[in-house]
Amino acid sequence: MKRTPTNQSISTALLTVLIPLLGLLVGACSNNSDDSAVAGRVTSNELNPSDRFTLANQCLSVHPAGGTAGLAVLESGYTLASQASGFFFKPSRLGHYLLYDTDGRYLALNDSNPFNQAKLGSYVRAATDFLSGLGDLVEVLEVARPASDALRSSSDELGTRAASALGNPQADSTPSRASEASFLAVWVVENSTEPGRFLIKQSVTGQYLAIKDGAIALASTAQAATPFGVKAAQGCAQYPEAQLNASGTPFTGTTSTGEVVGWVDTHIHIGGSEALGGRLAHGRPFHPFGIPQALNSCDADHGPQGTLGVLDNLLATGSPVNRHATDGWPTFSGWPNPRSQTHHQTYYIWLKRAWMGGQRIMVNHFVANEVICQVWPLKQHDCDEMNSVRLQRQLLLDLEEYIDAQEGGPGRGWFRIVYDSRTARQVVEQGKLAVVMGIENEKLFNCGEYLGQAECTEAQVLERLDEFYALGIRSVFPLHIFDNAFGGTEISRFTRDAALMQVFNAGNVWETGHPYATTGCDAIDETEPKDVQSKDYGLFELALLQLMNLPPTPENVPGRSCQRNARGLTKLGDFLIEALMRKGVIIETDHMSALARKRVLAMTKARGVPVVSGHSGTISAARDSQRIVDGGGLISNLPDKPSPSAVQYIQQLSSLYPAGKSPASGFGSDINGIHQQAEPRPDAQAKPLRYPFKSPMGDVTFERQVTGQRVFDLNTDGVAHYGLYPDYIADMMMQPGGGAAVATLFRSAEAYLQLWERVERAARR
Repeated sequence: MKRTPTNQSISTALLTVLIPLLGLLVGACSNNSDDSAVAGRVTSNELNPSDRFTLANQCLSVHPAGGTAGLAVLESGYTLASQASGFFFKPSRLGHYLLYDTDGRYLALNDSNPFNQAKLGSYVRAATDFLSGLGDLVEVLEVARPASDALRSSSDELGTRAASALGNPQADSTPSRASEASFLAVWVVENSTEPGRFLIKQSVTGQYLAIKDGAIALASTAQAATPFGVKAAQGCAQYPEAQLNASGTPFTGTTSTGEVVGWVDTHIHIGGSEALGGRLAHGRPFHPFGIPQALNSCDADHGPQGTLGVLDNLLATGSPVNRHATDGWPTFSGWPNPRSQTHHQTYYIWLKRAWMGGQRIMVNHFVANEVICQVWPLKQHDCDEMNSVRLQRQLLLDLEEYIDAQEGGPGRGWFRIVYDSRTARQVVEQGKLAVVMGIENEKLFNCGEYLGQAECTEAQVLERLDEFYALGIRSVFPLHIFDNAFGGTEISRFTRDAALMQVFNAGNVWETGHPYATTGCDAIDETEPKDVQSKDYGLFELALLQLMNLPPTPENVPGRSCQRNARGLTKLGDFLIEALMRKGVIIETDHMSALARKRVLAMTKARGVPVVSGHSGTISAARDSQRIVDGGGLISNLPDKPSPSAVQYIQQLSSLYPAGKSPASGFGSDINGIHQQAEPRPDAQAKPLRYPFKSPMGDVTFERQVTGQRVFDLNTDGVAHYGLYPDYIADMMMQPGGGAAVATLFRSAEAYLQLWERVERAARR
């Protein structure tokens, strides 16, 4: 884009201010260090000296070939000695390790640059991300477009100048001890030509560990490297990690009728850390350097004392001008907690604990919202929703590899991404967790609409469906919070809250150029699905619709009648649903307007395709829940209230099933999706869940979960993170009717597989 003199002057002025500020920031942060305490032991894998992956989470001494000496710790570095030191081999990915020594420091290369480039780089990225994000926000105002252009120019130029000033990291030629993890402390272990020996290569520089003249050195090629062997050792400092606090062997196999057992979460957002620009929510499911980085302090994203975390403050306390504790590992004095919705709650150890509690299928939806991303000025990714989906998918693939690395090698992990129902069934029968990838965003395939005009064509829908199917997407939401090119969204859930209603209505105007249009409930609810047709709106029809169907009003307004979205499915929406059924993609009906959902139910019934209502807070009106059940679909409970509510929900849902057919219902946690989790039962102090407890299958015993210095107890903390779902299920068992409800929950994995099998069969017809 051509820059005007005005834009150039604004850009120059901004850079004049920011470059000196960065210098001050580097000086201020140069003495910071991570003093995280060492946590408890990680369960070791069986050591195979010929398998470089089984070194994971082992305490090992390292010995060069042809001698008895081994690497030993000195105050200033490392040497060869007859009394070798132990190193804890913490995987950062498959075959990559942090070598953590007896004093809790790292075998690493020193960065000889006098500046701390990693920290300087992080501040540069923060500044450029902020400028770029501010540019996105300002761009929506026409009169401010020159300033928006200048902000992005400043971001680009700042990044270019900083990169030139920083140069490339330079490493010293001798390995030394580092107090903090970095990629200069990550070593790639490669098999050598000598059985039971390995080559150890630096992950950044590509140099190999070698012994030269009796001293530890580096070699530039594998031919000049020294092969090393490893031996089991004692006295290692254990790498910081959350505790599992679960013992036993999770169940495998099937029932006598060949069915699997376990529960499904049909709605989870592990990739929430990458969504909405990547800076609105804080924390990650894993980090190459471990939990001290994955769940560190949120002040970089939410500001000092959480003052910039306005969304989290609003949702948790009712006021955006509030504060929250920002400390993460190891103290966690404020988060995670059930009401904190922008702090990560699916760290991989917590996920593992849920799997040990009987979870066997997880449907992970990649979530995106361009409007929220544009409004929030801090970001590290652009706001294109489908790009966000790609980023979150990569995070999930990386998580699978990371878990494999922790468990001792490719395919050995309990977390398996699946792409078809047959493989999913095999994974579940093996007692592992089958992970399905889905999408929940505002503009599926970037198909928004503006003033009734679709922003994509049928050809583009097919092209993008093929692309994302090839990337592994098997479940989609055609609609989410805002109207889009496929139809109208469901609005009744937020008309209960006046403030939330205004926020979402404003977002719909921002995204589509028009507010929601409402109509009465009775006429829609009484209409049979077969009588609902799709409809498009030209400019004249749109203007008439908006005049005749006013925006929603809050439920507490006197005289207000029930309201639904007047928009149903569009012609392009019809085309999408048919394309999804032909492709064998599971269709999610939550978030659709009543008219859109009825149209979809009519279309899917005609082809014998079941659908999913994956995170339903209520059994829906107008008999749609009954229609979903009758069509072989699955409805999952949104478990955001204490366990008695979950039991009651399952009991109500079970009444929809005909006599002789066993009901099934999963969870739809919506965790990391800006949705709260269940708080403690009001009577938990008088009638607490007793620890330890056993899983419903009786195969695993659970204690209170411990992460760092924080001990989590369902009775006082509620479902503060995902690892407390086994506790929640045990609490359900204590309630009247809880045993039957949990049995219904544990039938949900089989129900989901049968549904998926039917979807695939219909696609082949």
